[in-house]
Amino acid sequence: MPQLDMVTFFPQFFWFCVFFTGFYLTLVQKYLPQLTRIFAVREAAQQTTPTDLTTDACEALAQKTHKVFSDSVQETKKKYTQQFQTTTQLLDIQTDAFNTHTHQAFEKYQSKKIMLQQTVQYTLQHMHHVLPGTQGNMPKVDATKTAHFFSQALVQKLCVPHN
Repeated sequence: MPQLDMVTFFPQFFWFCVFFTGFYLTLVQKYLPQLTRIFAVREAAQQTTPTDLTTDACEALAQKTHKVFSDSVQETKKKYTQQFQTTTQLLDIQTDAFNTHTHQAFEKYQSKKIMLQQTVQYTLQHMHHVLPGTQGNMPKVDATKTAHFFSQALVQKLCVPHN
């Protein structure tokens, strides 16, 4: 094992001792006095506060604490109510905008659908003039069957020899 090699063991041990001693001196000289001062300040602060408060002082402190808590609860309720009202107003605005947009889109869709139906009816009327033999066997008109019907009628007209 290289850790127990006699050539490298003593230099490693020497540098370990040097760094450990440096760490120890830094800890003792810098950090421990700061910790000691912090503990001394805490202990002094704890000793200066009276531990035996009178009942009047306790009641006054309890009343002040209760007042602070009730004020903070009221303020929190007020802020939540305001936030709820603001959110409700924003939601109403968004709902109105969405409904307006949806209504406009639906109106456009309906007008295009009516125009398409009128175009299909107009085309069928003109098909009777171009293809007079198709009036009896016309299927019920819907959007998917119309294109198929027109293509079949055109192919029949083109493929059947004229008399």
